[in-house]
Amino acid sequence: MAIGRLAIVLTVSAWAVYVAFTIEQQFIEGKADSARLVIEAIVYLLMVTGLATSAMAYLITRIGFFYRSRGHARASRVVLDAFFDQPAAPVTVLVPSYQEDERVIRTTLLSAALQEYPALQVVLLIDDPQHPTTRRARALLDDARALPGIIEDELGVPASRFRTARDAFERAIGEGAGRAATTEDLQELAGHYRFAVEWLDDLAARHEVIDHTDLFFVDHVLGALATDLATVGTALTSGADEGIVLPAGRLLQLYRRLVATFGARVTSFERKRYRSLSHEPNKAMNLNSYIGLMGGSYQEVQTPVGLALVRSSARAADLVVDEPAFVLTLDADSMLLPEYAARMVHLLAQSAHSGVAVAQTPYSSFPGAATRLERISGASTDLQHIVHQGMTQYDATFWVGANAVLRKKALDDIVEVDYDGDFEIRRYIQDRTVIEDTESTIDLGVHGWQLVNYPERLAYSATPPDFGSLCIQRQRWANGGLLILSKLREQMRARRARGERNRFGELFLRVNYMASIFWSSVCLVTMLVYPFNAELLNPLLLLVSIPYFLMMAGDLRATGYRRTDVLRIYGFNLVLLPVNLSGSFASILQLITGEKSAFKRTPKVRDRTTAGAFFILAPLALITLAGYSVVIDIQREQWGHLVYALLNFTLATYAMVAFVGIGNSMVDLWVHLRDWLYRPVDSRRPVASGLRPRASGALGAEERRTAADAPALDWASVLHYGVPGTEGAASVEEPVGPGTAQHRPPVPAPRHPGPDERAGVSAFRDFIFFTVFQPVVDLATGEPVGYEALCRFADGRPPQERLDAASSSGLGVELDSAMMRASLAAAASLPEGAWVSVNVSPAMWDARRELSAILGESTCPVVLESGALHAGRGLSAADVPTGVQVAVEDALVGYESFSRVEQYRPAFLKLGRESTAGIDDDPARRALLAALVPFAAERDCQVIASGVETAAERDALRSCGVQFGQGFFLGLPAPAGRGARRPAVAAAPVD
Repeated sequence: MAIGRLAIVLTVSAWAVYVAFTIEQQFIEGKADSARLVIEAIVYLLMVTGLATSAMAYLITRIGFFYRSRGHARASRVVLDAFFDQPAAPVTVLVPSYQEDERVIRTTLLSAALQEYPALQVVLLIDDPQHPTTRRARALLDDARALPGIIEDELGVPASRFRTARDAFERAIGEGAGRAATTEDLQELAGHYRFAVEWLDDLAARHEVIDHTDLFFVDHVLGALATDLATVGTALTSGADEGIVLPAGRLLQLYRRLVATFGARVTSFERKRYRSLSHEPNKAMNLNSYIGLMGGSYQEVQTPVGLALVRSSARAADLVVDEPAFVLTLDADSMLLPEYAARMVHLLAQSAHSGVAVAQTPYSSFPGAATRLERISGASTDLQHIVHQGMTQYDATFWVGANAVLRKKALDDIVEVDYDGDFEIRRYIQDRTVIEDTESTIDLGVHGWQLVNYPERLAYSATPPDFGSLCIQRQRWANGGLLILSKLREQMRARRARGERNRFGELFLRVNYMASIFWSSVCLVTMLVYPFNAELLNPLLLLVSIPYFLMMAGDLRATGYRRTDVLRIYGFNLVLLPVNLSGSFASILQLITGEKSAFKRTPKVRDRTTAGAFFILAPLALITLAGYSVVIDIQREQWGHLVYALLNFTLATYAMVAFVGIGNSMVDLWVHLRDWLYRPVDSRRPVASGLRPRASGALGAEERRTAADAPALDWASVLHYGVPGTEGAASVEEPVGPGTAQHRPPVPAPRHPGPDERAGVSAFRDFIFFTVFQPVVDLATGEPVGYEALCRFADGRPPQERLDAASSSGLGVELDSAMMRASLAAAASLPEGAWVSVNVSPAMWDARRELSAILGESTCPVVLESGALHAGRGLSAADVPTGVQVAVEDALVGYESFSRVEQYRPAFLKLGRESTAGIDDDPARRALLAALVPFAAERDCQVIASGVETAAERDALRSCGVQFGQGFFLGLPAPAGRGARRPAVAAAPVD
């Protein structure tokens, strides 16, 4: 720490002396005697200051790292075990994955599942395309889908054994007054620990070792856990041999540790199956899609654009997502050491950290990389671990997205809700830039949350294995920092509003973290390219930079690298200058245009990834320029500048040869030249007459296949009108890959729509709905005699609200027609002989021609429920199509009920919940109803009581002579083909 402070003093002093000397020389003495020289001197001073600022930030954060390390007190194992005596806060581990190799996902999932945490669920978020176009892509998807089940089955063997043993021990010490633990109990528990060790050793022996990441998994994940458990087992055996007996409570803790270690649930989820979730191609929205479902129950329903998740009651749900207290995010190419979750949650549970939203240990690189590029890239990563640890000392921590434990309550504070049509899209983690974790860090700060780095290396991640994939990763890292800078002002204003102080150290480090890639790259490139006045290059500049490089060399040595690697890192960064500038300029372009930069995932391939031509040619140009500068400096005898130019030329050339490779560079350039000169002819077959390529917004292959195969079509309106964008085609041909096309069977439609109808559907395509049916049952037998069609909107809003919105847009009749067509088409799957009732709006009653056309397409008996009668409209025989019956709605039984039956002579009188609620305790209402039933029967009208929610209400209605009933007690709404969903107990409505 003393040496680090000295380095800071030397850097600041050397910079101040250089600035003072240059100002005196260039401006006071007048050596800058022209406008060009004045501008050069000013620009050069600014660049030196910018580079010195970045160096100072590194030196300051490493001092913070020392402070954090010195003050760190590691919780002992017994403290963690005692902490988990209380019910553990649920943790859900989310592992976003995109076309990852099965071996990579397996090690990640196992490292997460083998966390020593008692309430853990691991969810693999598979983001692969749903319809792969290559054999390899299909294999990757199949492997990813199968892997969670395979891992859970593997863990089930030890987990089942340890749960049984724990339960038996709990019963033994809890029977009667409870017996004390014995040495035999210690021996038995030691045997279970030995079994766990043997199981882990067997798993390690079966794991295929291909590279250094596999070695790390075997040695530091499985091996470390096995060693720890073996130590406990040996201690238990030694204690028993010496006749020592531990308290029963402590033995129970050790049993629970075994159960917690092997008892995780492992599942998977695919957001791209559902049209109601975002399909944005980035990791942030993959995480957001699942986080937005937490704490809810959902049904899978078919909508006009595909499968959707819609909120429902838990008993009717196809998918139930738990609400955790903490969310642990983990990249699919990362691994956690066994105590990661326990230590992070223990930290967040302490009162001193109640305001912390994110706890993490910035990832380190896997040791033992086989290639020089991976090794030097890993060295940079391990230095960043020091930087991030030090930033916590100054409250300037940034969330580093490879791994972190997030407090769910904090995520709820920063959520932003948008809509894609009627589908609600929730953003917890920002995807405006490709460094989503950085922007979310500022959002958390605005809401008063803090972040903390745990001062141990508990997480490790892979580095790109080749220059092409590294370019994609580093370009992404450099893209977005400039855009997020403006949000710092929001955080500062929010803190002032809360009466908190803004610290300069935090602001300085945050600005440097987000913008230094840009200004450092610009400064270095400018110094390399522009021939500045030689007098500006002063030996004092060495004193500005030497402390920085010396401290970095020492840090590299302390983290397992060579001190000379500091020179390799410098040369490597010279080669990466074009990559960093490309990412930074993409940020500036996004700032100007408002268009988000495309998210590029780091490729995970066995072979090399082709690097962009610019990323190869630009470093070669810089090397050439540096070589030219060497020649010019020798000719002009500019020995000071010669040292700088020669250093850059030598190190950049070494980096290009060692880390990129001359052969690889030539191959990549040839590939780009070939692709530019030769463009293969599109070999797709010509589209047959009557077929059109799929347009944007058309149904995908899965939706079309479902539409063709499903017995019940809940979205017949789309089949009737034609899918927006397909021009009414009966079948479509969908491109599935370069030069290929895949033909799908034709989608049947009742008739071919005209242009006006297609325009109508396109206009209300955002009102995504689906149909469910609630049975109307015979109260005497309990058997359904008919069903009411109920349309539900995918965003969960009340149907009347969505109908009003459509009406205000002039689309009320069109949407009403589509809903009625969908209901009647779906009703084809109802039991034979049952009638279906549909609600008719006032506007629909007026559209008699359209109403008659829709009813003419029905294949089952139809009952029209008329809400129009409540508005005082009359109902004549001309209003009702032939063969169709009418049900009149009446909220509360009374004199008006008799009047409506007499006036309209409907087939059914439907009483609302107001009539049935509590009727078993209301003799006056029962008397009215008992009189109404025979009165209606004399006029060929039957009474339907809706809203029946208890057995007592059903019995009271039956005693009054009511024949038909409807309600949650009698049957829940469900899609056609699933049958009536009967609740296990009487329940209040949940729709």
